[in-house]
Amino acid sequence: MVKFCDIFLMHWLRKIKIGYRIFMSFVLISLLPLIISGAISYAQSSQAIMERTRNFSSEIVKQVAKNIEFQLRQIESDSERLALSDSVQSELEHYAGANPELKENARTKMTKILLDTYGSTDHINQKYFLDADKHIMDAQVFSQLGRSVEQFASQFPESKDRFYWGGIEGSNGQRNIVMLRNIYFKANNRLAGSLFLGIRSSYFSSAFEDVDLGRDSMIYIFDLKGGDYIVKTPWESKISSNRVATALVQTINKSILQGQKTGFITPDDNDQNKQIVVAFSQIPQTSWVVVSEIPYANLVIEARVVRDEIVVIAFICFMCAVAFAYIISRSISSPLKELTDGMRETKAGNFSINITSDGNDELTVMSQGFNDMATKIGLDREKLEDRVVERTLKLEIANQRLSELSMTDSMTGIPNRRRFDEVFLLEMRRAERAGKMLGLIMIDVDFFKNYNDNYGHQEGDECLRQVALLLKLNASRAGDLAARYGGEEFVVLIAETDLVNVMTQAEHIRQSQESLNLAHVQSPLGRVTLSVGVVVLVPNEMQTPEMIIRMADKAMYQAKMEGRNKVVLYGKNKTLA
Repeated sequence: MVKFCDIFLMHWLRKIKIGYRIFMSFVLISLLPLIISGAISYAQSSQAIMERTRNFSSEIVKQVAKNIEFQLRQIESDSERLALSDSVQSELEHYAGANPELKENARTKMTKILLDTYGSTDHINQKYFLDADKHIMDAQVFSQLGRSVEQFASQFPESKDRFYWGGIEGSNGQRNIVMLRNIYFKANNRLAGSLFLGIRSSYFSSAFEDVDLGRDSMIYIFDLKGGDYIVKTPWESKISSNRVATALVQTINKSILQGQKTGFITPDDNDQNKQIVVAFSQIPQTSWVVVSEIPYANLVIEARVVRDEIVVIAFICFMCAVAFAYIISRSISSPLKELTDGMRETKAGNFSINITSDGNDELTVMSQGFNDMATKIGLDREKLEDRVVERTLKLEIANQRLSELSMTDSMTGIPNRRRFDEVFLLEMRRAERAGKMLGLIMIDVDFFKNYNDNYGHQEGDECLRQVALLLKLNASRAGDLAARYGGEEFVVLIAETDLVNVMTQAEHIRQSQESLNLAHVQSPLGRVTLSVGVVVLVPNEMQTPEMIIRMADKAMYQAKMEGRNKVVLYGKNKTLA
C-alpha cells in the first residue's frame, strides 16, 4: 500500500512543472521560522534568559546613573559659581581675619548669601558655610544639628578634591543627600572654608521616571561607604531597613575595586525562586551605586509558558512539513539523481552515457538536452583542452610579469609606492600586536629640481638610481624595505628595531650619500645631499599609515628648514648633521 501510494504520487507530481513544485517547497519552507523559534525556545535555559535580563537591567541602571550624575553636576556647577563669587571670597577673607567686627559682619552676610541663593530652592533644605576648621559659621544653628554637620565635614580632610557627596540624617528623621564643597581663595589657592548643602532625596526621583522593572522589582541608590540607602523612592514601602544587605555591598564593592563600574550579579543558591538578580552601576566621582533588583522567578514563569506553547505548535507543524517535503522532494530527487549520475560519468570521461527519463516536465527536457550536449562535448574535448593549456601558460607568464612590474619602480628597480603601502600596513599591524617598535625614514634629494635643470633629466634619473642603490644596500635585513615614494622622495621601513638603530641607519644613509661626493653646482653644499626625517614608535590601533607618513614628512621638512643635509627625529629637538 505504501509503495503504491509512493508510485502514484510520484507519477502525479511528475506531471507538474518543476516551477510549481519548487513553489510548493517554498510554501513549506515558510514554516521553518516557526519550527526554528520553537526549537530555540525549547532550548532556552535560565542562563539565556539571564543574559537578556543582564542587558536590559544593566542599561537601565546605567541610564539612571547618568541621570543622577547630571543632577549632581548641576548642583556642583551652581555651588562653583557661588564659591568663586567675589562676595563669598571677600566675606570668607574677612571671617578669617583678626578683626572681630568684620568677622561678625561676615558671618551675617554669609548667612544672607545662602538665603538669597538657595532660599527659594525647595529641594535644598540645609545650607551652611563652614570655616577652614570645619565649624559652622551660623551661630544660630541647633547644637545637635551643628555637630552632625561638622562631624560629616570632618570626615573629609583638606585636599585638592573640591566635592564630596554622602548622606546624613535630617532634623525630620529623613535621610538627606549631602554635598560638601571645599572653597579655596582665588588669590593663593588656600582653603578658605566649605559649603554644606543638604538635598532632599525626593529631588532625584525624576531619575527613576518611566522605570518599570516588573512586579516585585525595585531600583535604588546606596553609598558603598557604610551601605546606607541614598535614594529609595518610589520603592520606600518595599525597603524595611536603612542599610543594604552586607553581602550585597561586599560583592558590589569587590567588583568595583576590580574596575567593573557596571555589573550584573546572578543567584547561585539552589532555591532560585527565592533569589534575585542584581544589576549595578557606579555614579562617576562618587561612592554611590545604582542597583536594580529583579526576582529570578519573574524572569522564567512567562517565558516557560510561552516556550511550551511554541514547542507544541512547532512540533505539529514540523511533522506535517516533513511528510509533505518528503513526497515533493522524491518527485524531484529521483530524476535528478539519474541526471546527476550521468554527469558524474561525463566528469569521469565517459561521454557516451545516455540518460532515459519519463515524464513531461523540465527534467525530461534537461535529460534529452544533456545527452545531445555530452555527445558534442566529447568531440570537442581534446581540442579544447589543448587550447586551454596553451592559453593558461601564456596567462600565467603575463600575470607574473605584470605583478612584478606593478610592485617595482621601473626607473630605480626598487619597490614602488604601491608595494611600500602594502608592506607598511602589514608591518604596522604586526608591530601593534607584538608591541614592537617600527621605524620609518623619509628621504628627499636636496635641490633635485635644480640638479635636473642644470644636468638634464638623464643625469637626474642616474642620480635617483644611485640613491636607490644606496638605500637598497642599507635596507639589508629581512624586515627592512627601501622604496621610491614618488619623484625624488624615498622611504625606508625598519621593523622590530629601536630608536638608536633607526637613527644610526638614517645617519649612515645621509653620510653615505654625502661621501659619494656627487657634484651639484646648483646646491649651496656643492654636492648631492639628502634631507632625512625619522619616526620611531610602537603603533597603536588609533594610528593609520597616513598619520605616521605625515610625521616622517614633517620631520623631513624640518631638516630642510634647518639647512638640509640633516637627519631630524619627529617630535624631538634632535638633529644629526
